[in-house]
Amino acid sequence: YTLNIQNIKDNSFLEGGQGQTFFEILENCNGWNIKEDYVLIYELPNDKIANSFSSYSTFENFLATKHSFELNEKSQFSGEKSYQGFIEKNKREISGSIINDNIKKLTFKKDVLFPIEHLLELIKTAKNGEKILTKKVFFGNEDEEFIKIVSAFIGQLRISKLKDIEYLNEKKIWPIKVAFYKDNSKQENPEYEIHIEIDDSGVVHSYKVDYGNFEIKALLKKFELLPKA
Repeated sequence: YTLNIQNIKDNSFLEGGQGQTFFEILENCNGWNIKEDYVLIYELPNDKIANSFSSYSTFENFLATKHSFELNEKSQFSGEKSYQGFIEKNKREISGSIINDNIKKLTFKKDVLFPIEHLLELIKTAKNGEKILTKKVFFGNEDEEFIKIVSAFIGQLRISKLKDIEYLNEKKIWPIKVAFYKDNSKQENPEYEIHIEIDDSGVVHSYKVDYGNFEIKALLKKFELLPKA
């Protein structure tokens, strides 16, 4: 995907920006291996720039009982961040560890979904013609707020506007607005929203992240089917 910063509000410190992200999902014998790399170059006042790089990889088994994750991030805004971890569902709770300079134990209630588990439930909800899905979801790329309340608002199924990639041409997609809230938050406004166009295979044809004072628009530029492991 190519990334472009747009709709910058007056209260933002940004003047523009662009980048790209690479996303790979591979099905293996036991589950899903996922990797996402991105680079974003922010344009600041007085012709200055700031760079942000990230590499994030996860594994999630088909039963949605085991999930491991690793993040390496370098940003001129937030500094460097590097850690790995794992969590597992048992009969009573979700527990695991995060490892960076030390080892920290993680424990969550069992009403939390893993990312692919949530994606599959979102597609199932859309296929059933339902319009709203709200769940708690674990995200390993946010080490201070692992759990988010995720509310999805599903629009009408329509033909994708994507024309340049033959395999996805004329595919039907759902436009979905996904709002992310802090767990146990009383606020009415989400931290941020993502507007996605997604097909029944889980391929996102385009997306837009709305942070309030600016947006990041992502357009799919290259698509490749990978051989099954």
